[in-house]
Amino acid sequence: MYLKSLEIQGFKSFPDKISLTFDKGLTAVVGPNGSGKSNIGDSVRWVLGEQSTKTLRGNKMEDVIFSGTVARKPMGFAAVTLNIDNSDNTLPDIGDEVAVTRKLYRSGESEYLINGKPCRLKDINELFMDTGLGRDGYSIIGQGRIAEIVGAKSSERRDIFEEAAGISKFRYKKLEAERKLTAAQENLLRLTDILTELEGRVEPLRIQSQKAEKFIKLAEDRKKLEISVWVTKLDEMKVKLDELESKILVSKNEYENVENDIQREEQKIADGIRKMQESTMRADELRRRMLEEEQTASEMKSGIAVLENDIKHCKEAVEAAQKNIDNAEEAKKALENERKAAADKLAELEAKKKALEDEIKEAEESFRKAESESSKLGDSVDKAGSEINGLYIKQSEYRFAIESSKQTIAEQTERLAELRESSGDIGQKLREYQAQAESVKAEAEKNSARAEEIRNKLSGLERLFKSRREGFEQAKNYFERALYELKDKQQRRKILTDLENNMEGFAGSVKQVLKASKQGRIGGIFGTVAQNISVEPEYAVAVETALGGAMQNIIVENEDIAKRCIRFLKEQKGGRATFLPITSVKGYELKEQGLENCEGFVANASRIVKYDSKFSGIIASLLGRIVIAEDIDTATLIAKKYGYKFRIVTLDGQVINAGGSFTGGSAQRSGGIITRKNEIDTLDAEIERLSAERDVLREKAEKLRAESEKLRFDTEAAKEEQNKCEADRVRIGAELNSLASLEEQFRAQSENSEKLAAETEQRIEAAKQNITDSEKALADTDEEIRIAEEKLAQGQDIREKLRLERAELSEKLSQLKIKGMELAKDIQAQELEMTRIDRRGEELKYGTHQFEEEIFRQQELIGQKNSEIDELKQKLADFKDNTSAYNEEIARCHATHTEQNRLVNEMQNGLKAINDSKEKLSAEVTRLEERRETVCRDTDNIIRQLMEVYELTRSEAVAMAEKIDDMIAAQAELTTIKNKIRALGSVNVDAIEEYKEVSERYRFMSEQIADVQKSKTELEKIITDLTSEMCRIFSESFAVINSNFKSIFVELFGGGKAELILTDPENVLESGIEISVAPPGKVIKNLISLSGGEQSFVAIAIYFAILKLRPAPFCILDEIDAALDEVNVRKYAQYLKKFTDTTQFVLVTHRRSAMEEANVLYGVTMQEDGISKLLKMEQVDFQEDVADIQ
Repeated sequence: MYLKSLEIQGFKSFPDKISLTFDKGLTAVVGPNGSGKSNIGDSVRWVLGEQSTKTLRGNKMEDVIFSGTVARKPMGFAAVTLNIDNSDNTLPDIGDEVAVTRKLYRSGESEYLINGKPCRLKDINELFMDTGLGRDGYSIIGQGRIAEIVGAKSSERRDIFEEAAGISKFRYKKLEAERKLTAAQENLLRLTDILTELEGRVEPLRIQSQKAEKFIKLAEDRKKLEISVWVTKLDEMKVKLDELESKILVSKNEYENVENDIQREEQKIADGIRKMQESTMRADELRRRMLEEEQTASEMKSGIAVLENDIKHCKEAVEAAQKNIDNAEEAKKALENERKAAADKLAELEAKKKALEDEIKEAEESFRKAESESSKLGDSVDKAGSEINGLYIKQSEYRFAIESSKQTIAEQTERLAELRESSGDIGQKLREYQAQAESVKAEAEKNSARAEEIRNKLSGLERLFKSRREGFEQAKNYFERALYELKDKQQRRKILTDLENNMEGFAGSVKQVLKASKQGRIGGIFGTVAQNISVEPEYAVAVETALGGAMQNIIVENEDIAKRCIRFLKEQKGGRATFLPITSVKGYELKEQGLENCEGFVANASRIVKYDSKFSGIIASLLGRIVIAEDIDTATLIAKKYGYKFRIVTLDGQVINAGGSFTGGSAQRSGGIITRKNEIDTLDAEIERLSAERDVLREKAEKLRAESEKLRFDTEAAKEEQNKCEADRVRIGAELNSLASLEEQFRAQSENSEKLAAETEQRIEAAKQNITDSEKALADTDEEIRIAEEKLAQGQDIREKLRLERAELSEKLSQLKIKGMELAKDIQAQELEMTRIDRRGEELKYGTHQFEEEIFRQQELIGQKNSEIDELKQKLADFKDNTSAYNEEIARCHATHTEQNRLVNEMQNGLKAINDSKEKLSAEVTRLEERRETVCRDTDNIIRQLMEVYELTRSEAVAMAEKIDDMIAAQAELTTIKNKIRALGSVNVDAIEEYKEVSERYRFMSEQIADVQKSKTELEKIITDLTSEMCRIFSESFAVINSNFKSIFVELFGGGKAELILTDPENVLESGIEISVAPPGKVIKNLISLSGGEQSFVAIAIYFAILKLRPAPFCILDEIDAALDEVNVRKYAQYLKKFTDTTQFVLVTHRRSAMEEANVLYGVTMQEDGISKLLKMEQVDFQEDVADIQ
């Protein structure tokens, strides 16, 4: 695998898209400071997934996008693509070529792609893991990385060695396994909590189940006896009801007779009143008619006058229409004459148009012939022109060659003078460099003093930073402890809330009813008893025990809602449930004298729960006769004192039942519904407290972190300044070494100048000969140009004559076409005039027809209005005759009204006596019906109880009932059974099924916990195996790297000793790595005491040792030779050659020796401020110019 090419666009100083191609071996990237050459290494680091802006030499990630210059706008994105040859399948299952792309937009959005397909950063990290190319790999090495490996703590050097050892993938798998293990532990905790909840429910449910079975047997006995008693009562009530029905029938008959008499009298009175009203209404109607006819007569007179006026206007309209018809006839005659003249003119214009079209065709044919002749001649002229242009080009080339040779002579002559002059300046330059060496030594002393000052400052900053960091770590630990406790509480609350929301602990029938209520299918449901009460935590166990299965009883609005819920459960086959209607369930509280003063008495159970006042009857029924005592001993004393008349429950859940039985044992372990509800409330308060505490600690930790971060930045700035001083020290040392070798170089330059002077004289002679040859060729070319130009001039004269002839024909043709357009416009205008005349004729014809129709319509209208006038006059005569008849009829209506009024008064007086008799009979019927209603209500109550309690109709109950000879004995036996049932207390009938369900769930949860425990054990084994394998691989690889380091160190330093040491050999995966070196003739106790160049060489030796063990496919070395002198640079560059068979190197360098070893050289320049440009040169092209670039 090797790097084929790198594509950059919009990244830092590269706004335009560039592509760098890389061959195997060494590629060098050179350029002046600030030209952007290191941005190439940054782009590779960035595309491989680097997330640290500091490493990328920026403040924020957006800084990698080209930010613009004075002349160029900023880019909107940055994109880098790394193209890798993978033909050796180093990266498996991805193809022979791999293209990794990273894009960042100024909006903050980013993309990662592998072979053009979107992917995650994680995918890129996994792809290059253990290849040396990863984020923590050793494929990109800069000056900072060199300083890091030497100056870092022993524990901070591990990453590069782990990558080299090839255990990065193992560590990644180990982290994944540890994450899964953490998830398994959390899952185990959650399942254990659920199992604990179930454990607390299994035993109480078993007791409730046994109690429910006993209750069911007693309930069956009560059912048989109670049905028989109720059926016997129904038979007795039926006899009473029959007697009452007979009496009611007789009284109702008498009542109906009286009522019929009243109805007849009331009918007569009504008839009389109706006749009075009819006579009054008739008189009013007659008066209204008279008034309407008078108004109509007045309107008719006005109408006659209007009609006569309309007839007058119609006659005037007839006369006007006739006049318009006459005028239209005269206009038609004039229009026909005008149309004939226009038609004659149009025919004349058409004839002229045809003649003009023939003339145009003839002119166009002449123009085409002239055009063809001109085109043929033009081709030959153009060809001659092209030949002359070719000769001119040759002429320019010869003249350029002459000028170029002259310029070469001038330049080489000047160069010769410079070379001769430089030989005399060597002594002067030597003196100048000696003075410069003295200046450099003074600068070295100043730099040493400044370095000491920075060391003192750095020491103070590090102590302060350590103090703040320790404070931050302490605050962080407190914060994490609070956060862990908060998460623990939140997880516990979530488990309990899930149980609460899933109604864990409630019977299936209860869940079905409440679910139907939430869905709106059944209204009037308030929830279970447990959901509608709250209790202090210290009383929760006692109240849960006191209520027992009654906690699941459902509170409803009234009896109808309860019946509807029962029908719903029957339809759904959802089991049974107990419903508590607010309107029917009542209870009362104990009022035993002196009870509150008893030792160990806590309270009546109904008084320690909180609830809505509308549920007071239900709470009194369930808890009113239950006492809460402190413990079983005091409860026993209270029970004995009051003769075991009521139930007593202790705070820890022991029970003394009415009648003297005891129930008790181990208490539930937070498994009750009310306990769970109370725990949720307690957890809410705890979570709120811990959240506030977490926020305070977070703020404190953040403040300390900000302070320590600021100190860290100050410390890093001081370290950078220290590094700069160190770099200056190294640079000054290198300068002194360089100045020491300048004298030798100047002697070599003198000899070289003489050699170059001889070569320059030879170049001058060659340029003079080139001038002579070029001048002869130029004279021949000038003669050829003269002959060609004479031929071209003749052809151009003939073409000009043809052009003039063609222009005349074109002008004539244009004039003819203009005349044709003018003639066409005249024809069009004449056609429009003809159209206008025809349209005007049609208008006149249509107008005449309209006037004729108007005359006919007006004449018809005159006839109609005359008829209307005659009709109105006849109606006026009729109205006068009707008025007398109306007056006579009104008088008759008044007489009828007076007579009927007298008769009605007489009948109303007789009706009063009959009504008094009716009231007496009505009271008797009401009394009998009330008695019957009472009997019916009692009957219905028994029938309703049969249906509500036993779901039986009357006929079904009769079929089941047994004969009762002694009703008193039967009722006594029924009371005994009810007392036994009451003594059982609250019974949860669903506990039988719920016990089975919870037991099965408990078994299932136990199996789940076993499965998770098994998975946890397997993960722990995987982690152990991975750790063991990582230790083995790292130990073996470290030994090889150490061996390589020892030998390479000796080669690079020419002797000495070196070794890599594990600080904790027993724990190789966490151990730090110390570097022990001793260059030839030196005793080194600390790496810091080495010179800058020696430190760089040590780090380079370590990298070479790693590359020898696990060669990286390619490696980018960014100015790591900066601190080396020229001799060591050459040694370093030549040593790199040994690895070029397995590793491809890209060197960013200023050093001549490194450039000379490169196969390809890329130059980076900034021809335009802020924008980097590339220049590529092969080795053969740049060997001679390396000195100038340096």
